[in-house]
Amino acid sequence: MVQNFTPLWESATDTSDMIGLVKSPQIASALGNKVDADGGQSIRQSIQSGALDASSTLDGVTVADVLAASSQAQVSSVAQFRALQSAPVAVTLTSWDGTAQTRGAAGIFLQAPDGLVADGGVVIATAGAGTYRRVFQGGVDPAWYGAIGDGTSHLASTLFTTLADLQSVFPKAYSLSQEMDWLAVQAASLSGYGVSSPKRAYMMCNSAVASDDNPLVWIPGITFGSFGGSTFDFTTLKTAADTQDFVTNGTFTDTSGAGWSNATVYPAMQITDATFTTGAAIFTDPAAHGAWTGTVSGGVMTVTGFSGNPALAVGSVVYDVNDTLASGTTITKLLTGTGGDGTYQISDSTASIATAVAMSNSTGHYGQFGQKLTLPAGNYMLDVQYEVTLGASYANGNGQPGNVGVSFSVNSPGSGANPWNNSVFKDTGWPDPAVEGEISFAFNVAEAGSAWLTISVSGYINVRVKSVSVKALRWNCAVLSTRDGALEHYPNNVLIEDAAILGPTGDVGLTGVFYNSFQNTDGTIHNFKDLSIQGFGVGIDWRNGAYLAEYWNCSVTSSALYALQFLAGSVNAGENFRWYGGSLGNSAGIVFNPGGAEMTFYGTSLDYSDQIFIQNTGRIEMHGVHCEMWGPQAENKPLFHCTGSGYLGWFGGMILLAGNSATYKTPPVWMEQNLSQICFYGTQLYNLTSADGRAGYGSGSIKTFNMLNTGNPNVGTFINGTSDRLGLAGKFIPQSKSVLCRDGIGLAGGLYSDNSAAVSQWVSDGASVAMTTAYTVNGNPAALAVTTQGGGRNDRVVLCIPIDRYQSGFFNIQCLFPYDLTQSGKVVSTNSQSAAYSDDVFPLYARAFYVSIVGYDAFGRPNFGARDLFAGEADFRIPKQGCTQWMEAGFACAYLGLPSAGTGEDDISLVGAGGAPSFATHIAIVLDSESLPATTYYIGEFGGSVF
Repeated sequence: MVQNFTPLWESATDTSDMIGLVKSPQIASALGNKVDADGGQSIRQSIQSGALDASSTLDGVTVADVLAASSQAQVSSVAQFRALQSAPVAVTLTSWDGTAQTRGAAGIFLQAPDGLVADGGVVIATAGAGTYRRVFQGGVDPAWYGAIGDGTSHLASTLFTTLADLQSVFPKAYSLSQEMDWLAVQAASLSGYGVSSPKRAYMMCNSAVASDDNPLVWIPGITFGSFGGSTFDFTTLKTAADTQDFVTNGTFTDTSGAGWSNATVYPAMQITDATFTTGAAIFTDPAAHGAWTGTVSGGVMTVTGFSGNPALAVGSVVYDVNDTLASGTTITKLLTGTGGDGTYQISDSTASIATAVAMSNSTGHYGQFGQKLTLPAGNYMLDVQYEVTLGASYANGNGQPGNVGVSFSVNSPGSGANPWNNSVFKDTGWPDPAVEGEISFAFNVAEAGSAWLTISVSGYINVRVKSVSVKALRWNCAVLSTRDGALEHYPNNVLIEDAAILGPTGDVGLTGVFYNSFQNTDGTIHNFKDLSIQGFGVGIDWRNGAYLAEYWNCSVTSSALYALQFLAGSVNAGENFRWYGGSLGNSAGIVFNPGGAEMTFYGTSLDYSDQIFIQNTGRIEMHGVHCEMWGPQAENKPLFHCTGSGYLGWFGGMILLAGNSATYKTPPVWMEQNLSQICFYGTQLYNLTSADGRAGYGSGSIKTFNMLNTGNPNVGTFINGTSDRLGLAGKFIPQSKSVLCRDGIGLAGGLYSDNSAAVSQWVSDGASVAMTTAYTVNGNPAALAVTTQGGGRNDRVVLCIPIDRYQSGFFNIQCLFPYDLTQSGKVVSTNSQSAAYSDDVFPLYARAFYVSIVGYDAFGRPNFGARDLFAGEADFRIPKQGCTQWMEAGFACAYLGLPSAGTGEDDISLVGAGGAPSFATHIAIVLDSESLPATTYYIGEFGGSVF
């Protein structure tokens, strides 16, 4: 029996959509000849002529078949349907369970060809009548599989008496306590026909199965369609119980190091062993950092090309790359060598090294240790917790940044192929003060076997590994989107629309949508439109195989941890997730991106959350994005945090930080490492500042281009512990709390005095740099007063201009020396003439260097990396009687070559090629008063451009 329905036809007065219009001749043709009504109804009509064919019917079924079905079997439930013994041509199903609440399952079924698999909604297998398939077009409705969707619980046990009986209809079932809505939605989602659901309230979970770790599975190309605004209620979901840890002594409670071994495949000069003590595995960076090539004969070592620190001395331990020398070999006597190149007597009198080899005065600044794991086939989660501090070799010239890595090796720690694919190597950032770190990733063991879990350490760091665990993977999510099981490599049908996934709110261990694939990581993944995810620990978590996903008008809110998360260690993942509109917010954090994913947001709203971007190591762009937040509410929670080479690019849009900036607990921006940066292009900024005037901190940079600020002055006057630019162009003058600024944004720097303790960033004993009103522009300070003791004190004013990699620039600085330098005190000069070249003068040395800033000291002055490179000198030649006219020095910091592909970043391979060395993060302008007497001079405008 087929119910009548009203076609979706509309008149021209009701709609302008041509799709809804039907021409009157078409309607007349469809209705045929006019029929007079008798008493308001037409009666006793019959078909006079015409052919019945498949082209005008549903799903290729003829009208004759449909009409014939009305005289065939009718059943009131799927259970009754499955019990059929006769074999009618067609069967009419009136409800799923025989009650009015499941009449959404009603439909006509026709005999189906062999080979179709019963699924409880579209294909029904009977006891003796064969298999039947539903007559339909478009997507499937979860109601066809028994969903009720009224927002209340309906257990499978109310319809099935045994689990076996339940699984005969729903193979994915595992418990009679499961919700029928969950079973029906899962079956519809994996039907392959796509989903077409009206708006319902699906109950997906209950307390009996809340922690069973059985997510709803969606597979791209198989799962697609619209849920019509339905809600999926997972509000009773709970974190699954923890599982067995496969790591022995994972918290290092056994001080003997039980289960752990150091790598044995390297010579001693290349590696330093970890030690195992109560509560940690410890790698200690060796202090010495000397290297040379050498030969040995008759107990005499010949050293060539010595570099590093400390100098060789009696007692220095000696290592060679081939481990030819006996363990513990030391220098016993200086011969022609006095600390560097030359000859030395050593304690090993029998060793012979005829051909020069690499040698060192320490074990390596590298460590590797691990444990052999034997795992059954399955999915696992690895987690490593560690702490990093600055190693002793940094002070001796080791310029290699710290790195911690986790991988698997088939033979021994660090030896052999990686049988389980995943590995993570993570830069630690500047580790002073100590930095806490974590590496966590999922991996798959396809076949039972063994491999060595290997932890690697390198660079100028000490590492304390506090815990290592490998446990069976717990999904702990509402929805698992996976390509495992996908039928196509690049399916077209990957869009899921119009649904809300509701979590329990507050459980940090749960995820709304978890993307992960192990066997099939390559191909398109799910895109979402009009999807809402609310109340999970993490809203969306991207893992293995997650890339190139799109989100249209989606929202993720009320996340106890992060709205979006991408961790390090995922395979074939992280490429350009794109958001169009929608909103993210009302969460503890919005984007947690230590894995370095690429993300692009177009017109998305970022709303009130504790933090916005956390541990970002990837490239994230915002186009027309509106961001409205309270300022930082905790000292350790800046709003914008990048580390490594993390980049935040803001194109247009607005950032509005609400509340009184005097109450902000920390600057809103933390650019943790040299290459970390946040850039604003025509963005409106409000209250990007903090109580002490800082916009940010860290050794990275903030840059602005055509910044907009419509009347709100509260943009931080400086960043870092001191200051740094928000874009370098034009003139920098004294302003607000910073030394040299433009648009309220200043340069990093400080006052450094030899043999004199620092008092603050710009003050040491007897010397200072401070704003002065002695020289003004429009009533504002236009100069800095530099008070110096001169002489051997070397009071140095250092100004640092941030640059991008390989950038250089032109810079000019103005200084005034208005006092007679031959007299004590501030005796004003009467001279207005500059010095002739032949005159006897006092020089103020002005030099430029390429440097890397790796952090800031307690006073906010930059800490510089081990490498620097001279970039030019333009000294001020000051008449001894002073000069009442401003003097200017200019710098063209044109480095004479690009770094070679060889061993050193400061090698010159192309003379005149230009560009900075790759290690440089800043150009430092140094004004050194070592050849001046005690005096006060003034710094005026500082200008420049980078290229």
